[in-house]
Amino acid sequence: MTTQTVQYPRGKSVGAGIAGGIAGGAAMYGVMSGLFTMMGLGPNCFAIIMGLITGQSYDAAMGPGLAAHFGTSIAIGAIFGIVVSTKKLQLSGFPKGIGLGVAAGIIAYVVIFLPMAMTVLPSHMMDLMKMMPMGNMAGNMQGNMQSGAMNGQSSMNSSMNEQQGKMMNGNSSEMNQQSSMGGGSMQGQGAMNQQMQMEEMNKMMMAKLQSMMPGMLGGALASHIVYGIVLGAVTTAIVRVSRK
Repeated sequence: MTTQTVQYPRGKSVGAGIAGGIAGGAAMYGVMSGLFTMMGLGPNCFAIIMGLITGQSYDAAMGPGLAAHFGTSIAIGAIFGIVVSTKKLQLSGFPKGIGLGVAAGIIAYVVIFLPMAMTVLPSHMMDLMKMMPMGNMAGNMQGNMQSGAMNGQSSMNSSMNEQQGKMMNGNSSEMNQQSSMGGGSMQGQGAMNQQMQMEEMNKMMMAKLQSMMPGMLGGALASHIVYGIVLGAVTTAIVRVSRK
């Protein structure tokens, strides 16, 4: 069985590509949301990271992130529409449309996503992990830091009270001097312990991020393939309908 090449004008092809890009972007966002949820970062973290990459603050990142994602999806769809309006690549059926769409998704993955994953993405993911709870690991790290700070404060207070109790029978000026020295020493030790805990937390988050990257790269590739499938299918359906 042979398929007949569908003839359609470039304007309709570009419009169909834009519609396909929007639909593909929505499907891709769903896949990425599921991926980030599985990693313990939350369903909206993909949009938030995109917003952080555009220079927004954490609280204001989601809206611009969604705009950046769908803007890119629309731009790719428009380019796809231009490409498939050429005579040799005009869509003759769904297999060809989906195949070209998948090719477009993989090209977008290689040209757009991979360079971001190798440059700006890790640092912004670290920022995100610091700003929000990240499963039990983040909760445990934050709990340990708070517990350490509280223990340090409690030890400082206990030590000061003990020193003050022992010095009640001594000279008043000597008591004040020793209390001041003891308090300063304990505060310095507490600050040092907190800094060490922060450094340890950063190391743990970096190790967690490195362990997540292979899964994220694979999941992102799958989401781009899904984008391409939807892009090709929707574009083909629209241009076929517009021909009738």
